[in-house]
Amino acid sequence: MVYKLPIFWLKPKNDFVFKFIFGRGTKQSNKLLLALLNDVFNVPKGLSLGTVEITNPLTFQTNVTDQYAILDIRAKVAGFGHVNLEMQRVNQRNIDKRSLYYRAKLFEEQLDKGNEYRDLKKVVTINFLDFSYFTTDMYHSCYRLMEKRTFEPYPDLLQLHFIEMPKFVRQDKENLIHPNDRMAKWIRFLTNEDDARWEEMANQDPIIENAVDMLRTVSMDREARMLAEAREKALKDINSIRGEGIEEGIKKGIEKGIKEGKREDAKMMLMEGLDLHLIIKITGLTESEVLELKDELKR
Repeated sequence: MVYKLPIFWLKPKNDFVFKFIFGRGTKQSNKLLLALLNDVFNVPKGLSLGTVEITNPLTFQTNVTDQYAILDIRAKVAGFGHVNLEMQRVNQRNIDKRSLYYRAKLFEEQLDKGNEYRDLKKVVTINFLDFSYFTTDMYHSCYRLMEKRTFEPYPDLLQLHFIEMPKFVRQDKENLIHPNDRMAKWIRFLTNEDDARWEEMANQDPIIENAVDMLRTVSMDREARMLAEAREKALKDINSIRGEGIEEGIKKGIEKGIKEGKREDAKMMLMEGLDLHLIIKITGLTESEVLELKDELKR
């Protein structure tokens, strides 16, 4: 594959871009999602899961600027069950509980549609983490229920997959990834930061060639680029809050809101002709702040 246009590549681990590639609901996007799922579940070569149907396809109206918006991918897989995929960039220290909650929601949604308990289909969550979370050295962990003494597995109705990408990257640099690891090509695609490697990766595997082509499409779409960049800013805001502490971040947000409220009150008082010193006394603003607001009103 040769790309003639000089473009600035977006990063596939941006959760908006991730959903554009795997969760748009188009024929090409569904093909990529099905191939990814086959490799996550290690479906034997020559076989495949059934067709996939995205139940929450991506729309450009998605509120990507909301720091806590969830850009997950929910899909029904014929003959298999319900799958939820999420790209999680920020460690909010709750991914274990969060994943359980979303899995429970997928069961609940099946019952909302009038199904009986016996009709419930398997539910699987797949979490791509851009941080390390569990103590195991394995980058791909799969959790299921079992009897604690006999280790007899519970009926296979639920699975929790966690793919910790930094662990893979570290092991890949040390040549510790098995040559037949089917997830390797996907994580190399998702974590790639070197734009010069896209063509090389595309030439190594036909399905990754399709993924790179989809990445090229979103990278060249002006509206999609703006949304991806807005999403990146929102995620950086979360990191900023985490860096100073959640409680401190909330406190600063409240203080900012109170200050803005006082400024609006002061403007109203100035418009009503109240005395400057009375406004200062009531609002708690400084004289220079009130005079600045007065100048703004004049302008």
